[in-house]
Amino acid sequence: MSKVMLLSAGSSDLSGNKKAAEYTKDYLIEKGLETYLFDNLYTDIPFILEGGVEQPEKIKVIREKLISCDHLIIFSPVFNGGYASHLKNTLDWLSLAFEDFKYNELFKNKKAAIVSAVLGKGGNSYIAYSSLASQLENYGLKVFKDFYLFSSDNNLEKRLKENNQIQEFDNFLEDYLQS
Repeated sequence: MSKVMLLSAGSSDLSGNKKAAEYTKDYLIEKGLETYLFDNLYTDIPFILEGGVEQPEKIKVIREKLISCDHLIIFSPVFNGGYASHLKNTLDWLSLAFEDFKYNELFKNKKAAIVSAVLGKGGNSYIAYSSLASQLENYGLKVFKDFYLFSSDNNLEKRLKENNQIQEFDNFLEDYLQS
C-alpha cells in the first residue's frame, strides 16, 4: 500500500495551498492510504548554510516519515513566477546526507506531483511549475507529467466544498497515484 507525504508551502492559515493539502489528506485517508501532511515550512527550519549545520528537528521528523513514502505531493504558492523560497529550503535540507543515506538518496524512486493554489488567474504558475519540476528532478524525484492549478477563476473554496465540482481534482490525484 502506498504511503503519501504532503508538503504544503502555503504561508498562512488562509492559504489555498494549505486548504488543498488538507482536502487531499482527508481524501487519501478516506481511500485507505497512510498520509502525512507537513505545513508551516517557514518556521523552525532555518535557511540552510554551507557545512556543519545540525539538521533541524522539524526536518528530521519530515525525513523520518518520507523514508517510508513512495509518493510526494507538493502544494506550492507562486511568487513572481517562481515557487516559495521556504519550500526550496525545506527540500534542500531533505536532500542532505544523513545516517546511511547519501546526498539526494531520500528522494530516489519516489514520485512527486505539484499542486498550486493562486490568488490570480495563474499566468505565472506554469513558469513556477516548470522551475519546481526541474528542481525536483534534480533531487532525483520522478515528477508527474502535469500539475493541478486552483486559480481565482475556478474558486478553490467552492471546488473543495461541492463534491460535483471536485471530481476533476480527485481524478488528478487518482491519475497521479496510479502513474
